Amino acid sequence: MRAAAVALAALLAITALPATAAPREHGKRAKVHRKVARASQERLVDLAKPTPPAPPPPSDSPLPSFVSVGAKEFSLTLSRPLVGKGGVRIELRNTGEDPHNLVVSPEGTHTPLASFPTIEAGTYERRSVTLDPGRYQLWCSLEGHEAKGMSVTLRVQ
Repeated sequence: MRAAAVALAALLAITALPATAAPREHGKRAKVHRKVARASQERLVDLAKPTPPAPPPPSDSPLPSFVSVGAKEFSLTLSRPLVGKGGVRIELRNTGEDPHNLVVSPEGTHTPLASFPTIEAGTYERRSVTLDPGRYQLWCSLEGHEAKGMSVTLRVQ
């Protein structure tokens, strides 16, 4: 890799010299050298062009209707913090070592709208839940798990 960088730097230094400063080469070897130098310059110019930023998504595009909840000792992690209202597919994925479950409640209450059974490490469970716009608390209801940090907020618009 270092040899390639040195060779490229030498090639760029040679091509940057005025035509009168470089010794003249004759024959097939000189033509190949000029073609390689020209190709290197073209590639460098292409790489130097700034890449235009990706256009923002249209404002009327629908929000996702799926969220994965990673559960491990002792945290819950959402694949995305925001989903669209209506039918939402929620996946509980136990990436920890202990069993975990999941309860979905409107934020500020412990009134279950949906519950996932306790699942073992390395398994997952999916459920569809109808959610209105608002904020929802997702938490593990196993004894002491919520108090140790297994709670997260999902926003629905």
